[in-house]
Amino acid sequence: MLLVLMLNTGCWDRKEINDIGLVMGTGLDLADNGKIEATIQVAVPAPSGQSTGAGSKETEKFFLISAVGENGIEIQQKLQQKMSRTLFFAHRSVILIGESLARKGVNDILDTFNRSPRNRLKTYMLVVKGRKAADLLQVNYPYELAPAEALKEMEMLKGEGTIVTLRDFMIASATEGMSPTIGVLEPADFHRPGEKEEDRLFRINGTAVFKSGKLTGFLNNAKTHEFLWFRDNKKTDKISADLPGGKGNVGYFITSGSYKINADAGSNPLKFHVSLKAKGDLFENNSPLDVTDADNLTIVKKAIEDRIKRDMQAFLRKIQTGYKSDIVGFGQQLQRENPKKWRTVEKKWDQYFAAAKISVSVDVTINNTGAIGPPLQLKEKEIEK
Repeated sequence: MLLVLMLNTGCWDRKEINDIGLVMGTGLDLADNGKIEATIQVAVPAPSGQSTGAGSKETEKFFLISAVGENGIEIQQKLQQKMSRTLFFAHRSVILIGESLARKGVNDILDTFNRSPRNRLKTYMLVVKGRKAADLLQVNYPYELAPAEALKEMEMLKGEGTIVTLRDFMIASATEGMSPTIGVLEPADFHRPGEKEEDRLFRINGTAVFKSGKLTGFLNNAKTHEFLWFRDNKKTDKISADLPGGKGNVGYFITSGSYKINADAGSNPLKFHVSLKAKGDLFENNSPLDVTDADNLTIVKKAIEDRIKRDMQAFLRKIQTGYKSDIVGFGQQLQRENPKKWRTVEKKWDQYFAAAKISVSVDVTINNTGAIGPPLQLKEKEIEK
């Protein structure tokens, strides 16, 4: 028995690094004939002894190949026919989806990313707004080896946008009373020193809202920040609030935020209450108020709370009446609190959600007002204490 175990050990299914092509990212677009066009970004390894620094050419860091097909297996076969090495997808960082394909629907293509154990469920997903996904895979990003690596690093900057992996999207899609979202990628331009022409770049900006596997619309960057209250990546945020009476404005830096949803299942229409709590610091005071004074600090606190409340109400109206898509999870909360009520509304949840009354309350804690009270540039007679 020991001899048999010894004979069965070893890396019998190993793949030599020289025999594989590392796929860094995948772009999915709607082809002209209505089929799916897939573009993959394949890393080009540096020759032995060559540095990947400034001496190497950007065009040698990666190359792209594309194929069109009805489904994932057909596309992968066509892609492999163009490669001298075996395609290896375990290092893929991002999946980009063009807006046209997202609006048509993504359910028919995503299964191929889940079924194979060599595909990582932690791969990030992004919708390319107004362009083809393949266009942004061609961008030579200045800092990283390939655009896919740059996108991975940008997604890891939590708090700056909607962070969604393949696993997150699948869970949200399969969850009753909730719709999935994906971060948005769009083109941007930048200037190199001494050159007049603009170079192509990209930025993560906003959130793509899905329903039944199809893109229904976008949330801008401001509404995305409100959406992040309901996600784990609401770690930090900056809020500017106008003070009453035209006295100026203040800046508030959130260091931690939390939320709670309560459902009133007995009302008609349904009622929900959202409670938001935030802790943070005052990092800007463009007013004559001396914030070391307790009364003045109360004025500042209320102004910040009112701003957060207004922004949250605007966000909720957008997803209720604009998209009729419950991306927050109100239905999920109703299901937890009152399963019996949920069973009576789940088949027409989009309609019930659109008609629901949602109230918002905000409680802000200011931990630190900075090293000074009023702005230092003001005269003593200009300061309100």
